[in-house]
Amino acid sequence: MFPTEALWKIWMLIDPRRVLIALFAFLIVLALAIHMILLSTAEFNWLEDGVPASSVQQVTPVVPQHQ
Repeated sequence: MFPTEALWKIWMLIDPRRVLIALFAFLIVLALAIHMILLSTAEFNWLEDGVPASSVQQVTPVVPQHQ
């Protein structure tokens, strides 16, 4: 591995702005691809799971009162 003292020298070869932009673009494309793959399956498609949003009841948790 690289010695810790010389690790900063890699940024003299690679532009950090380009690396971060490329990393964020890759992560966004990866996230969209994973979501599209999940939406294309019958088991993990949360948009068309047969449960209308109006029938889902919101449950509020009961918080005990301290006295």
